Amino acid sequence: METDRMSALEAAIHEPSSKSTTEDHSSCVCVSGSPEFHRQAFWKHIEDAGHALRRFTEDMALLDAVRTGSPSAIVYEVPARCEGAIEFLNQLTELKRDACVILIGPEIGAELVAQCLRYGAFDYLTIPVVATRLKTSLQDGLVNRQAFRAVRNLSQELAHSNDLLAGERNTLKQWNRNLLALNHLTQVLTGSLDCETIVQSLFTGLATLLPLDIIGLGRTEPNRVMTWSRSSAFIREEMQIRARLLRRFPEDAKSEMDVRQSMFPTLGNDCHTVTVPLAIAPNRQGLLHIERRQGTFTESEFHVLSTVGTSLGLALRNADTHRQIQELACKDGLTGLLNRRAFEQVIAREFKAGTRYRSSACFLLVDLDYFKAINDRLGHLAGDQVLTNAAALMRKTVRDTDEVGRFGGEEFGIVLPHTDLDQALVLAERLRRQIEVQVFEADHGTVRMTASIGIARIPDVSIRSLSEWIAAADSALYDAKALGRNRVVIHAPDQAVPVESAVLTQTAA
Repeated sequence: METDRMSALEAAIHEPSSKSTTEDHSSCVCVSGSPEFHRQAFWKHIEDAGHALRRFTEDMALLDAVRTGSPSAIVYEVPARCEGAIEFLNQLTELKRDACVILIGPEIGAELVAQCLRYGAFDYLTIPVVATRLKTSLQDGLVNRQAFRAVRNLSQELAHSNDLLAGERNTLKQWNRNLLALNHLTQVLTGSLDCETIVQSLFTGLATLLPLDIIGLGRTEPNRVMTWSRSSAFIREEMQIRARLLRRFPEDAKSEMDVRQSMFPTLGNDCHTVTVPLAIAPNRQGLLHIERRQGTFTESEFHVLSTVGTSLGLALRNADTHRQIQELACKDGLTGLLNRRAFEQVIAREFKAGTRYRSSACFLLVDLDYFKAINDRLGHLAGDQVLTNAAALMRKTVRDTDEVGRFGGEEFGIVLPHTDLDQALVLAERLRRQIEVQVFEADHGTVRMTASIGIARIPDVSIRSLSEWIAAADSALYDAKALGRNRVVIHAPDQAVPVESAVLTQTAA
C-alpha cells in the first residue's frame, strides 16, 4: 500500500503532462489589480495559452470569488504598500483554498519576497514582466498545485486509513477485554459449588461484562426466582420480570414442573431482550432473562450471553450435585435425619454460640423404651419401620429452628437453640406424650411404645465442654430409664424427676 501511494505521488509530480495539460486548458485564473494592470499586453498571451481570466480591482470581490469558486491560480498586483499583499495572503489562508498565488510588483528586496513566499505565495515577479516569464511561472505553479493536491489527497487517504485501523484496533482491544472478562466469569461460575455464590457472581459479572439493565433467573428443583436491576429506576420493570418468571417457576411449587420451552437461546423481536434456557439436569431446568432498556443487543453480545448460559447451567448442575452429595453424607440412611457425625457438628456449633454469647440452648437425648423387644418379636424390618416413623414424628413435633439427628440405634438427639429449660421441658413432654399415644405401623401388626428423654441445658456451671454437655444429657436419660422409663428428666446433680411408667404394647396383625 505504501508503494502504491509513492507511485501515485511520483506520477503527480514527475509525469504531469496529461493531467497538467488538461488543467492548463481548463484552469481559471483570477487577476487582481489596478485598471492599468489589467491592460498589460501579456494577458493576451495567458488567454491564448488556454487560461480563463476573471478580473478584479478590489480585494473583497476577489476573496468572495475565491470563497465560492476556488480558482486554480491568482495573479495579484502588489500595492505600493507591501503589507497589503501580506494581509491579502493571510485572508486567503483563512479561506483554506489551494489556488496558486503569483505576486507581481516592484522590487521590494529579498527579505520581503521571502516573507511573501512564507505566507503562501508561489512566486514573486518584478515589473516589468515578460509574458513568457509569467507563462512559465503560472505553468510551474499549476503543476506545483497539482502535486500539492496529490500529496494532500494521499495524506487524507492515509489519515482515513489510520482512523480505520485505529477503530479496528480499538474493536480488537474491546474484544480482548470482553474475552478476558467472559473467561473470568465462566471460571468464577464453574469454580464455585454454592448456588448463592454462583448467582451473585452471575449478576455482578454480567453487569461488568455488558451494559445491562435487568437480569432474571428462574429454575426448578429447587423452585426459585431471583432478579437484579442496575438501579432503582428499573424496580417496576424488575418486578414485572419476576412476576413472569414466578408464573413459570413458582416458589411454592410442591412437585416437579413441566417447563416447556425452546432449548435454544433467543433474541427478542425488538432486540432489547435475550432469553437463555438452562439445561441443569434432565428433571431440572432454568431460564436466564436479560434486558437492555436503551439500545439493542448485537449478534456478538448474543453469542456471549449464550456462552454464559452454558457455563451457568453447568455450574448450577455441579452445585446441585455437590449439595446432594453433602446431604447424603450428612443424612442417616434409614430415617433421613442427620447422622451422628453431622449432628455432632450442630451440637458443637450451638455449644460455641451458647458459651460465647451466654445464650440458652438445650440438648435432648431421646431413647425408645424396650426397642430391642420389637426387633426380637417382629424382626428387624419392623424395627426399621418403627424407627422411621418415630423419626418423622420427632421432626414434625419440634420447631423449624430445632435440629434432630439419629444418635445411634434407637437413640435420637434434639438440639433446641435459644431455648430455656421451661420451654425445653414443654416440648419434651409433648413429644413424650405423642410417642406414647402413637400407633406405629409394622409389617406384622401395630406397635405402641414409650420414650425416655434426658435434658441438659447450657450455660451451666457444671458443663464446661461439649463432651460434658452430651454426657449430662446422657446422665439425665439414664436417670429417666432408672426411674421406670417413659419420662423426662432434667440434668441436675442428685435429682431425678419421674413422670410416668414405660409401656410397650403389640397388637397382632
